[in-house]
Amino acid sequence: MGIVLVVVGAWIVVELGASGAAQFSATSKAPGAIVVPSDLLNAVDVPVRITATRSDGGAVLLAAAPSADAATILGTSAVSTVSAVQFPAGGLDLHASGAGALPDIQTADIWRLASKGVGSAELVVDQGRAPETVVVTSGDSTALKDVTVTVTWADHAWFFEALAMATIGAVLAAFAFNDLWQGRVVAVPSEIAESKTSQATT
Repeated sequence: MGIVLVVVGAWIVVELGASGAAQFSATSKAPGAIVVPSDLLNAVDVPVRITATRSDGGAVLLAAAPSADAATILGTSAVSTVSAVQFPAGGLDLHASGAGALPDIQTADIWRLASKGVGSAELVVDQGRAPETVVVTSGDSTALKDVTVTVTWADHAWFFEALAMATIGAVLAAFAFNDLWQGRVVAVPSEIAESKTSQATT
């Protein structure tokens, strides 16, 4: 048990680093918007940083809104939805659905947060208004393609919790090893004594 805690804790420490950041990314090849739904966006009670980067250097818009309102805007348009994270590989699963171009979402007044950039844009979403959905588009009716989206959760406490796990595991492993060693030391003299007793009686 102690060795398992050491290995798992040390591995998490290395993966997350001192910042305690867990980062996952994928590149969408299908044309259309990218959607980060609430079941992933609001899965952990820490702020989520979402970054989108276009390979062609064009404009990118990220916007967050209540999930029901976002679903209404998206309708049956072509989208790639982030359906799951790949841990520990660090990837994202994307599911393509719908057809047709998404209307210019900037004309809607449902968005609580928004961020726009050229080539790349970033949006940090807190958990205070969950459930929410983030939509990544070009900011107009032009369909996106070859866009890399990265989702990052960060909490410094995760690093220290993993470090504590590794430390506790090391202590447990040390006690277990000591018990095994003491048992071996006690067993050897006992066997010698029994051997001498057997020789004396023969």
